[in-house]
Amino acid sequence: MRQIICFGDSNTYGYNPETGGRYDENTRWPKLLAKSLGDVYEIFEEGQNVRTIANDDPWEGGTKCGMDYVLPMLETKRPDILIIMLGSNDLKMKFHLPAADIAGSLQNMLMKIKAYCEKYISCPRMKILVVSPPALSEPFEESRFATFFDADNSVKRSKELAIWYKHVAEQYGCYFLNATEAVSAGSVDHLHLDPSGHLKLAELEKESILKIMDEDN
Repeated sequence: MRQIICFGDSNTYGYNPETGGRYDENTRWPKLLAKSLGDVYEIFEEGQNVRTIANDDPWEGGTKCGMDYVLPMLETKRPDILIIMLGSNDLKMKFHLPAADIAGSLQNMLMKIKAYCEKYISCPRMKILVVSPPALSEPFEESRFATFFDADNSVKRSKELAIWYKHVAEQYGCYFLNATEAVSAGSVDHLHLDPSGHLKLAELEKESILKIMDEDN
């Protein structure tokens, strides 16, 4: 059985902007991906609301930094494929980061992952799929989360992530999926995916996974 980790933030967790709860297993993209791929794949959902790549959010109890969690997670699961879709929370105004610096955080994460897998836990064949997160949607100033972001340019910066993520993925020999180009946040809060966005993302992820596995055979 091929094991895949979906490592991300609230759009991987399946945050429901209508209720503030969680989409069910028939809606959120990791579960849709699992059903679509079939029994030969085991999907691990590792989405967390408010997770960043490398920024320790002072208001979140020190539990949201992806860099702190990713290595122990890999050691316990040792997957065949790691999907990383992070960066939306790093756009927040409190961090003051342009898209290029957010990609720099991703670069540091990949550097640590590569070294850890090759030298410490002996899984050098693990494939990494870097996914540029869905873009924020307009008009973002109407979002209830707008106060945490710079509404004037957050949408623009969210779209710029794909450009930089592609460079970083190529630099570290990772696969890349431009979800930013194909999927955007829904109209409820302009930050989180709606059910149609989850379905589209699951379809894109499946195409990428099958391509990776074909190349590996």
